[in-house]
Amino acid sequence: MTTPAQRWTISADPSSLLVLTNGYQSWSESELRPLTDTPLRASLPWMIDQGQDPLFPPSGQAGVWRSHGLMALIRPDGGGWVGCALDLSRSFAHWEARIDVDRVQVSCSIEGPDVDVVWQETSDVRDTVEQLAAQLGSTMGALNPAPLRVWCSWYSYYLDVTFDIMVDNARLAREKQLPFDVFQLDDGFQADLGDWLEPNPRFGRHAKELPAELKALGFRAGIWIAPFLVGPHSKLYAAHPEWMLQNEEGYPLLFGNNWGGTYATLDTTHPDVLTWLRELAATIRSWGYNYLKIDFLYGAAFPGVRHDASASRAEAYRRGLQAIRDGFGDGFILGCGAPLTPSIGLVDAMRTGPDVAPFWDDEARRVLLGDGAAPSARNALHTVLARWYQHLWYQNDPDVMIARRERSLLSDQERGALLGMLDVAGGLRASSDPIAMLDESALELLKASLRITTPDRPASLTERSGDTVTHFTRGSFNLLGVPVQGLAPHSFSGYTSENSVPSQPVELDLRDPIHG
Repeated sequence: MTTPAQRWTISADPSSLLVLTNGYQSWSESELRPLTDTPLRASLPWMIDQGQDPLFPPSGQAGVWRSHGLMALIRPDGGGWVGCALDLSRSFAHWEARIDVDRVQVSCSIEGPDVDVVWQETSDVRDTVEQLAAQLGSTMGALNPAPLRVWCSWYSYYLDVTFDIMVDNARLAREKQLPFDVFQLDDGFQADLGDWLEPNPRFGRHAKELPAELKALGFRAGIWIAPFLVGPHSKLYAAHPEWMLQNEEGYPLLFGNNWGGTYATLDTTHPDVLTWLRELAATIRSWGYNYLKIDFLYGAAFPGVRHDASASRAEAYRRGLQAIRDGFGDGFILGCGAPLTPSIGLVDAMRTGPDVAPFWDDEARRVLLGDGAAPSARNALHTVLARWYQHLWYQNDPDVMIARRERSLLSDQERGALLGMLDVAGGLRASSDPIAMLDESALELLKASLRITTPDRPASLTERSGDTVTHFTRGSFNLLGVPVQGLAPHSFSGYTSENSVPSQPVELDLRDPIHG
């Protein structure tokens, strides 16, 4: 159900142009690169399944760039061309720019119901990207609540989290007067993917008992689920194989590579699945959680055979997301691993990059295997910075600050670059550091990272110190491995180890939403 592509020819020297791309989902690479470069394409199928769009992955060809929803070509003077689809609630927009000798061929195909598409020349690409992103957000009813400051368990405890770990960290945060709003329990509390309401014995207690403990300490309770994924050994899978997305042979489709193997995904066009999702979200809300992180959401838009064969992938995804919103009511919902554009208007916040990790780069996986969606500090910065305009669609979630020095390979300058990323991205603030592990300097860095700031905008889309947007009005990033114009490798100009606050932070009153 893809409409014939619209096409345009750009009569400009391809070697003079940069291309700004937007990846398919939260973790998919977004960047600012010379049009003549070659985009990374993951060499292993599961990496494409889990980090890209299997039906429209990166080309892996020199001079052929693909983008989702929005794309721009930039001349040396900052002008150029910007393309954007104007309503993506039921469709995906697949953009491609392809060098054709001495010109550029641009196309946009719509997967799903046809929608209006804009492709326009402009004297200021930055302004036009923001204007078209704002128009898309307005059309789709973008939500923009006040940003929150969140402690989550994942980036230190992973699957070994326990009930006592959650309470102990919350108690220490209260004693040290750390200004968190939410304590969020991440993966590890549940019996299996899909069996969210049954406890994992290793967690020590039932997750429904945690909100009362957190409320007594003055925090809102948050919890993580991957609502569309189902473990192949789970009770849900055994009870309802007909609820799963099917392969062509009529069996549940298994894909991806996490939790020790493949997994299934719910078919969100099945009416019984939608009822189950609404009831799941309502049950979690009834336990006392009013902050819900929903992860690995791309599963609902994965290609396969659906109960309703007439539904586009984007429409199937949005039905599932709507069911969760209906069940969770006016609670705060954070999306992650999510197709970005069809989420607008249904999530309060969205992860806009891959997971941060306590090391700079997984270079072997990124370069040798072509996986730019792999967790690392470098990859998070690379993609988050190229999506500066997406605060017009939801609250940005650039992921956690890692302030600790223990259990971390990050240098002070790399931690400063993470702090700068939070500063310019705006939106949510988050940490996962064990509170007891932080010395005074790390505590000060953590407190600096929890300062809410308004989203910044690029000072330039033509100057770069890396393959992404790096020059902002409040400071510049150097993502390269060598010094550039006096700026150290892997650093942010607004940060020094002596002064842990980014340049010109703008504090907000948390009682009022940001209007951007």
